[in-house]
Amino acid sequence: MQETSKEVYKWIQKEESRKKILTVLKQPLTARQISKKTGIPAEICSYIVGDFVNRGILICLNPKAQNSRVYGLTESGIQCRKHCISDCTEYRSIDIDWSIYGWVCYNHRSTVLRMLAEPMQPTEVRRKIKKKLPQVKISDNNARDVIRLFFEKGIVQKVLVRKKAHPQYELTELGTKLQSLLIKAESPLSS
Repeated sequence: MQETSKEVYKWIQKEESRKKILTVLKQPLTARQISKKTGIPAEICSYIVGDFVNRGILICLNPKAQNSRVYGLTESGIQCRKHCISDCTEYRSIDIDWSIYGWVCYNHRSTVLRMLAEPMQPTEVRRKIKKKLPQVKISDNNARDVIRLFFEKGIVQKVLVRKKAHPQYELTELGTKLQSLLIKAESPLSS
């Protein structure tokens, strides 16, 4: 039996955590990203996201993924968000392969992607990570493997530099889109 919009609105209004989740959904996010943005513990957040999916508010955009499933608002979810949140910003749905975005959301992959601001060699990426994020443990081999996988998926491209033995890598258009989404998804909730 399908719930009416009024019933769904009431259900959302009952719990502050449900409203928080709707508030942070300005673009598709993983349950982990939602948890970080809202401060809701991961297990509880995943449970609520499942309820949102069952009620037709959210849809999984990469259903074949085992981990890092990406959730976006459905049409009724967008209407729900507009109704339940007073100063709601527009929801952004982006035309992108969400399975690749979910794949990029793993720890080392997302860290490497965020650091690629200019053409760099894998060792330069690792040094930048070590300097900016000393708590992240990544080796030269990890960075090289991630860059190789990015290259295979079309996220980065080689840049050959004269008098350099090894190529540098820069983001492709896809890589730039993924990086932008990732940075927005991981930015703190603005008040």
